[in-house]
Amino acid sequence: MKIKFYTSFILVMILIFPGKSQMQYKTDQLYISPVLNIGLPMIVNQNNYGFSEMAYKLKFGGQAGLFLGYDNYLKYSFRLGLLVSQFGQSYSDNLLGVPHDKKVNLSYIHIPIVFKYVFGDTKGFDFDVLYKYVFGGFQLGYLYDAKVDWYRNNTETDFWDFVSYEGINPNLDDIEKIGVPENDKDFFSKMDFMLVGGMGLQYFVSRKISVFGELTANIGLRDINDPTWRFRNNKNEYSGSTNLYGGLGIGVNYYP
Repeated sequence: MKIKFYTSFILVMILIFPGKSQMQYKTDQLYISPVLNIGLPMIVNQNNYGFSEMAYKLKFGGQAGLFLGYDNYLKYSFRLGLLVSQFGQSYSDNLLGVPHDKKVNLSYIHIPIVFKYVFGDTKGFDFDVLYKYVFGGFQLGYLYDAKVDWYRNNTETDFWDFVSYEGINPNLDDIEKIGVPENDKDFFSKMDFMLVGGMGLQYFVSRKISVFGELTANIGLRDINDPTWRFRNNKNEYSGSTNLYGGLGIGVNYYP
């Protein structure tokens, strides 16, 4: 009777307080990661529809969503995500001696596909170790909303009034033929393509949950302007506009 009691007691203790051998990380695991990222977006090579580029102003943006990951002994991992992203740019400058401001807000649904590599020994899994990692890949983006605000002398105006100021824009005849779009989204390409990379730290708070923080950089490879609206500037030059983003992300990995 005593033997049965002690055997049962030992089994219960093993289940409640598992030893390190029971806490080894399993190979081939799926995990789910909610993530929030706050950072600074930028549009490189702005399109001002005939005027020269304006001075850049600081603008905040961010990303939020979910990743579905698959890894092997925590060492190598693939992540597929679905993110809602707020990108864009703010500008402010004097055009012909008059203050002009322009605010571009771009809302994307991004699908990142990234490879993650964790440094150190992960087969001898230890909850007391802060793991370092790097990641890289690419992401596809769909523009689901866009808003452009135009200002002169701190007073809101519209697109046509902004680009036709003093009648010096060399593209006015072409713009007038096209007509002003009813939706600001028509100024931009519906699809975007970016490279993604970064580094991070990951710490397990339990067998099934880890928290992480990471630095992320996104570099656009595709002109975000719709082909209809790719106009040369006052120097008779045109350069494709691309998204750029750098941010700090936090999240949780949950291993079912």
